[in-house]
Amino acid sequence: MKLYRFVKTYAITMNIKKIPHYISVIILSLLLYSCSKDDKPNSPPIDSNKPKMKIPIVVHVVNYAPDPFEISDEKIKSQIEVLNKDFRKLNDDWQKTPNIFIDLVADIQIEFYLATTAPDGTPTTGIIRNESDLISGDGKSLDPNPVIEDLPLYFTEKGGQDAWPKDKYLNIWIADFIDRNGEIGFAGYANPPGSDYRIDGVVIDPRVFGLLPPLDENHTLGRTATHEIGHWLNLIHTYGKNGACENTPENGDYVDDTPSQFASSHGKPTFPRVSCGSIDMTMNYMDYSDDDSMYMFTKGQKERMWALFAQGGLRRKLFENCRLN
Repeated sequence: MKLYRFVKTYAITMNIKKIPHYISVIILSLLLYSCSKDDKPNSPPIDSNKPKMKIPIVVHVVNYAPDPFEISDEKIKSQIEVLNKDFRKLNDDWQKTPNIFIDLVADIQIEFYLATTAPDGTPTTGIIRNESDLISGDGKSLDPNPVIEDLPLYFTEKGGQDAWPKDKYLNIWIADFIDRNGEIGFAGYANPPGSDYRIDGVVIDPRVFGLLPPLDENHTLGRTATHEIGHWLNLIHTYGKNGACENTPENGDYVDDTPSQFASSHGKPTFPRVSCGSIDMTMNYMDYSDDDSMYMFTKGQKERMWALFAQGGLRRKLFENCRLN
C-alpha cells in the first residue's frame, strides 16, 4: 500500500493525471526488486567444519570356526561411531593434548558408515559373515610381492571373503590373530594405497574392534581401527621405522608437524617423553600407545591423507564416489 501511494504521489508531482496500469507494474517491480550491491545477501561461506566425504564400510566377519566369538552388529556399529569421532575431532579426549601440540590437532573431515548398497545394487547391512578356520595371518605375507591367490583370507571360495570394489568401499576384515590364551601381538594391519584391488583394506582382531566384548584390556576404545585406517589413508608411524631420528624418506613419516621420534610408544607413556632432541607425540593415533593414551591426528597428517584424493591421487576415484557437495 505504501508503494502504491508512492507511485501516486510521484504521478501528481510529475503532473501525470492518469498512470497506465502497465506503468504502475513496472515502477512497482523496480522498487520491489532493485537493490544496491551492498543490499544483496552474501553467499554463505563454505563451512570448513563439515565433512567433505563419507566412506561406506563393508565389514567381512571371518569368525574362527573352532571357537567363534560373539561379534554382534552392535559391536561393529560402536566401532563406526568411534571412527566418526576420531576422524572428526569429536572425541572428548583430544582436549588432553598437551599445550605444545594442541594447535596441531586436526579434524580430518572424513566420515564413515556401514554400506547400505552392495556392488550389485542390492540392499545390504554392510556386515557379511562366515565361519572359517582361517586367521588373520592368512591375509599377510612376509614377501613384499606376495602371490595374491596364496592369501585365502581375501577369497570367498577359500574360506575368506572377497573384497568389494576399493573405489567405492573401505573393506575391513575381522579375523583372529593368535590363540585365545595368549597376548595379542599384531592387533591389526592395513594394505595401503596402491595395493592389489583384491586385498585393499584393513584386517583387525575382534578383541580390539569396537566398544563391546570381547575386548583386550588395553584396547577398549576402538583405536586400533583408527590407527589402521590411518595407514589405509597413507599415514606412516610417527616413530623412526629404522630406529633412527632422521626424518628422511627412508626413515620418517613424510609429515612436517610430527616430531622425530626414536621408537614406538607402548602402554601409557608419561608426558613429556623426549627423544631425538624433542618431545615425543606419544598421543598420536599413529603411535602404539594404549587406546586411552592416543587421541589425535595432526594437520600435517590431514594434508597427507587428503593428497590421496587429489587429481592423480591413488584414491581419487574413491573421493569422486564418496564426496559431499
